[in-house]
Amino acid sequence: MLLHAAPAGAQPFFYTGKDFGSEAHFSPVTVLLNGGYDILQLDKYEQHVFSYALGSNAKTVFRNLGRPLPLINRYGWGNFLTREVLPLNYSAGAAWWPNYQLHLIGGGMTYRRLQEWFDAYGVGAPEIWSAATVMGYHLLNEFVENNNLEGELIDPLADIYLFDIGGIVLFSFDNVARFFSEELRLTDWSNQPTFMLSDASLRNTGQYFVVRYELPFWENWSALYVFGLNGMGGLSRHFENGESLSFAAGLRASDVFEAEDHPFALAANLTWNAGLYWDRENSLLASLLFSGISTNFITLNIYPGVIGEKAWSPGFWCTVTTEGDVMGGMTARWSPGLGWK
Repeated sequence: MLLHAAPAGAQPFFYTGKDFGSEAHFSPVTVLLNGGYDILQLDKYEQHVFSYALGSNAKTVFRNLGRPLPLINRYGWGNFLTREVLPLNYSAGAAWWPNYQLHLIGGGMTYRRLQEWFDAYGVGAPEIWSAATVMGYHLLNEFVENNNLEGELIDPLADIYLFDIGGIVLFSFDNVARFFSEELRLTDWSNQPTFMLSDASLRNTGQYFVVRYELPFWENWSALYVFGLNGMGGLSRHFENGESLSFAAGLRASDVFEAEDHPFALAANLTWNAGLYWDRENSLLASLLFSGISTNFITLNIYPGVIGEKAWSPGFWCTVTTEGDVMGGMTARWSPGLGWK
């Protein structure tokens, strides 16, 4: 198979300028917030984003990124390759699965989609702006995930140097982008990040992707896989008007911590997750999500372009915690929302 890198103005595979649903909400700002603060979905992470010591966290991350070989030598090349890179380890500390799905495929598609977004709105050098945005949210994610941990961590090395940069290179090729766009219908179904007026916190963040494969033996049905800090499998039913209804269930991360057997690495606890989705032409219109995360027990997202007139059609979301507390917000095209709890 011949690979061809994409020039500016090339055929768009992932962003077509839809004025409804998750595609209408997609922008560099929402990508930075959803990707950079993705980890805030977990209960242990503080939602008050201005309280994070990003400066000291960044120093720790860059210190580790600045000496990859000594860190890998101490960690062990066998551990690094089997836990972080190759699908050869299935313990709680194995990080290769999220590295492939969230960093390589999800991050790579986000790079290509942002490139198409910048190109659609006449921004010069879209590849550079897209790469800067993608690497910006990847680094911000590492800073926030660090959560004041000091010392040596192996996790950023594989994330940044192998899978994040690798995703950008991979999705620079048209044939790769075409395969994921046309054969697997890969797209972004991320949440609607919102700043809460009541306590200056950032809520409803979350970077999610979906792939679907048409079932040859079942007309109008597709197998569905939703992934981010989770992995859910299910089915989609397609209708003649271009809309689809989907159901998925599976597992999601509920906690991230330093692995006991390898203190350089991170491990995760898992909990249950399920969701109902309504989309039109692969742009998510609404979702109803359920999880074992206490602060995100039930979450409803309705995206811009669904309620109201096209000239004024905001998005909405609402979350119910396991304690019965309710919070919600209103969003707009391209931008984060404002909310109250």
